[in-house]
Amino acid sequence: MSRYSMKHMLTFCTVAEYGGFVGAESVLGMSQPAISTHIRDFEIRLGFQLCHRGRSGFSLTEKGQAVYRKCREMLNNISDFEADLGELRDKLTGTLRLGLIDSTITNHDFPISDAIHRFYARKNDVSLKLVVLPPEELERELLNGNLHIALGLFHNRHKGLSYQHLCMEAHGFYCGRRHPLFGLADAEVTLDTLRQYPVSSRTYLQHAELQGLMKARDVAMVSNMEAQAILITSGSFLGFLPTHYARQWVERGEMRAFDHLGLSWQSEFSMAMRASPDPQDIVRIFAEDIEATVKAATIRKPKASI
Repeated sequence: MSRYSMKHMLTFCTVAEYGGFVGAESVLGMSQPAISTHIRDFEIRLGFQLCHRGRSGFSLTEKGQAVYRKCREMLNNISDFEADLGELRDKLTGTLRLGLIDSTITNHDFPISDAIHRFYARKNDVSLKLVVLPPEELERELLNGNLHIALGLFHNRHKGLSYQHLCMEAHGFYCGRRHPLFGLADAEVTLDTLRQYPVSSRTYLQHAELQGLMKARDVAMVSNMEAQAILITSGSFLGFLPTHYARQWVERGEMRAFDHLGLSWQSEFSMAMRASPDPQDIVRIFAEDIEATVKAATIRKPKASI
């Protein structure tokens, strides 16, 4: 493929990933008319329409979806090829594609920012693509080759992926300040009391979060922790959150934890990668940096945590 074609593939993939011309404009550093010209030229070259655009919004055609998958695979392979050549020159280069679940920045047992700092403290020419997705999407992107490493809570494990334990994450059960139960004494709040009120749960943790509240009145489903926190602070829903993430609202008096009911639980935080082929140097070294920073955080952790 010519350099001209590669640029058109990159433009098309960016537009597809950012949901249209507007979202891709700042990422590509191109005006919408220029992006539109690239997409039109690519369609002419291919001989069919890639996407619908207009007042009804942006969407890929069926053929456009197939072309996106092929283009993304090719662009990833080119990036990986660059990393392979870098290894032959004893140089770290290429693009490291990393995925996380949301709201990990407050998890001091898993200091991802320290791992990134450690990696970039050494001499390298590596670009970083960092995405935040639910666990099931992270696993799918790993299997598709769109990610090198994914970090999160993985309950449905795929045979094509390898998983390494990193740490445990504690979850508590909370209500917001405007909830009717917020001001009650612990003795007045039982499991039967909780079941009278609507509960929110993350889709990927529904079984774990609701097993102690099987007869909750209503359930609202969310895809991430920020959405969960919004529903809890609204005062309309109860719900689980990681204790490290909820602490900021608890300390401000905007949330209350029901620790006395024994609803807290632990989830395993893991690093996932494709089982084969063997990882490239940039992936292997970053994985080692993650392990090192988690180990260092464990050593620093006080015996009696809050």
